Amino acid sequence: MAPDRPVAVVTGGSRGIGRAISGSLATAGYNVVINYLSSREIAESASADIGKGRSIAVQSDVSSPDGASRLLTSTMNAFGRVDVLINNAGVILRGSHWRTMSKADWDKTVDVNLFAVFNCIRVFSEPLVSSGGRVVNISSIFAFLGAAPVAGYAAAKAGVHTLTKSFARELAPRVTVNTVAPGTIDTEMTRAADQEFLARVIENTPAKRLGTPDDIASAVTFLISPEAGFITGQLLVVDGGYSLCQ
Repeated sequence: MAPDRPVAVVTGGSRGIGRAISGSLATAGYNVVINYLSSREIAESASADIGKGRSIAVQSDVSSPDGASRLLTSTMNAFGRVDVLINNAGVILRGSHWRTMSKADWDKTVDVNLFAVFNCIRVFSEPLVSSGGRVVNISSIFAFLGAAPVAGYAAAKAGVHTLTKSFARELAPRVTVNTVAPGTIDTEMTRAADQEFLARVIENTPAKRLGTPDDIASAVTFLISPEAGFITGQLLVVDGGYSLCQ
């Protein structure tokens, strides 16, 4: 391992936006802990891309307190410190339309998208305070625009904004806590969506394109940089201007 480098933990860090964030932080000089839920081969591939001794892949369900604690233990055993926490893990469940959503699907949506953020900040707060660290939470523009078909997801992401403000005050002055709210991002999951919907999104986006995972990774990398040291409790929207037109 490379103990002289700062350490970043990325939940849901093995694919899509999370993988781009993991790679960007590695390029910025961090050792990276890639958390994943079930896709071991994909996570280990993402870790291998960063390099042996500079990254580990850790399986844990951070929507449970025990899972968040296991992630912290694995991180400390491997690197002995935590400087950055990126709360990226999230889910939109199939069948989560508000008319048909079950209580079980509601609970899972809130657990993964909101309670996991709370779990990880609470568990990682002590080492982050010790290092004078940074937290960046990944939310969504639908947290403030609303999205009736996935109302549970939108509500959970809105809760992330409030957690961000609460913990920005609670962990100050040692730790900054901010949120990045992506628009529609070109990921594997997005490419499986209705093409007419994606065409409408592009048409209604001033930038005239979908976002890329690297667009989000760049925003995250800025918020953990020294240049962002006076920014905390804030929401950075990265959506190509889409929310301006709604």
